[in-house]
Amino acid sequence: MANVTLTKVGKVYTGDDGASFRAVEAVDLSIKDGEFCVLVGPSGCGKSTTLRMIAGLEEISEGSLEIDGTLVNDVPAKDRDIAFVFQNYALYPHLTVAQNIAFGLETRRAHRSGLIAALTGAGGARRDESQAIHARIAEVSKTLGLDALLHRYPRELSGGQRQRVAVGRAIARDPKVFLFDEPLSNLDARLRIETRTELRMLHRRLAATIVYVTHDQEEAMTLADRLVVMHKGRVQQNASAQECYERPANRFVAGFIGTPPMNLVDGHLKAGTFTANGVAIALGAEYARLGDRACALGFRPDRVKLVAPNTTGSVAASIAAVERLGDRTDIALDTPWGRLVARLDADVARSLREGDAAGVSFDSSHAHLFEAGECGGRI
Repeated sequence: MANVTLTKVGKVYTGDDGASFRAVEAVDLSIKDGEFCVLVGPSGCGKSTTLRMIAGLEEISEGSLEIDGTLVNDVPAKDRDIAFVFQNYALYPHLTVAQNIAFGLETRRAHRSGLIAALTGAGGARRDESQAIHARIAEVSKTLGLDALLHRYPRELSGGQRQRVAVGRAIARDPKVFLFDEPLSNLDARLRIETRTELRMLHRRLAATIVYVTHDQEEAMTLADRLVVMHKGRVQQNASAQECYERPANRFVAGFIGTPPMNLVDGHLKAGTFTANGVAIALGAEYARLGDRACALGFRPDRVKLVAPNTTGSVAASIAAVERLGDRTDIALDTPWGRLVARLDADVARSLREGDAAGVSFDSSHAHLFEAGECGGRI
């Protein structure tokens, strides 16, 4: 395996009219050997473009890319010793599972010892390499539970099975780096959860360097050793999943990471009191040092408490919707601060009904303040 280092990497596209569009800008990223790094963000944020630049499928416009300490900006994709698992799996429909898994190995043999053996008549070498390929197929298929499927064709497989074959093809080559581009997006919800668990377990067994792209922040948080949150071509935060959740670097990360997302309210802070739309809440003396400023207040839905209407220190609310999710319940609340969401234990929320009046309270020690603006930094 290997480390991957991006230094000020950027991607600029130029249209037929000469106008340029900057898809990725000045990405600095160091991925350690054996690390599971997830690039996450909304559609169009530049995460897939960044992945494709690592793979060599997109030309790097600016900056440098190193794999295992070697500059690879101008190295063709086939020579970077990486394996790419695509969103649509990209299996060959006319090949069996075994042949799909072996494809990269057979290609490597044809470009390396196979041609030499053909020229020299070294039949023994060809037999030895064929045996090694068959042994590798058996090893990979056992790891992924594909033993009984080796003679089937892709059309005869379920979506989850095709996904495992695509991963198997990548594993078989034993590359320096694995790249995954939204490999679970075509699976149904239950299979997606099962498969991401399998991927995490597989990563532990292989100790592989993995760069993984997804727009699903829940998937990102469950898989990542480290999370790279992107928006509009820029890295917004590069940290552990837990840190991104508990201490988001800016307002965008706060609103993107977490399900449901963080409640964010635009208002004004003065003398430790936050005011929005005429409703003021005292946050505490520790906030007084932050002065007089426009800002956004954020608090997680699971930090919200519903209290009796007109309770001191609460925001008046009306329950707009109740979503019962088994062991928990999400409550949508209409307030002077706009729509807020509370996540409560099912037992606590059992008696709540749409249209009920309530007060919204939260622990200010778990509140977050951000500068004004879409990507306003943490205060």
